[in-house]
Amino acid sequence: MKERLEEIAVVIFLLIIGIPLSILFLPFIILFSIFDFFQRKRFKKRYINYLSSIEGKKFFCFNTRKNGHHYIEKNVIPKLADDIEYIFMEGKNLKSAYTREYISHMLSTISDRKGFPYLIKINNGKVLNKSLNSQFYNFKSQNKNSDDLIILINDNFNKLK
Repeated sequence: MKERLEEIAVVIFLLIIGIPLSILFLPFIILFSIFDFFQRKRFKKRYINYLSSIEGKKFFCFNTRKNGHHYIEKNVIPKLADDIEYIFMEGKNLKSAYTREYISHMLSTISDRKGFPYLIKINNGKVLNKSLNSQFYNFKSQNKNSDDLIILINDNFNKLK
């Protein structure tokens, strides 16, 4: 019985403190929500403009995974077609000549989340993407010719529509 009274006292205390605090902070929460809404709207507009400015670009994205990183740098990057640019993710740091904010957003919205490497193509203001994770590691583990992997990469870019 005593424990029950203590629980009731704690609930009443939290209500007495919680209600005034929530009323006090409600205007700040509303202002923050409005500010956040317009920030997102502004970012989306800038992002759409950015996608228009890089229309037709193709990106090969890879990360620092030990068993693939060095292979990609040695066997894939030098053989990529001239119109394919690479984006390197070193942990959370993005290594690219493009605007980090937009490329990070692009990578965070990848629909085919099976793992790096990813192919990204900008087509008609939209980001098209594909994961080459399973194909890449099959090629690597079977010691297949890296030229065949380049052909696979180019074929997958052509299929992105």
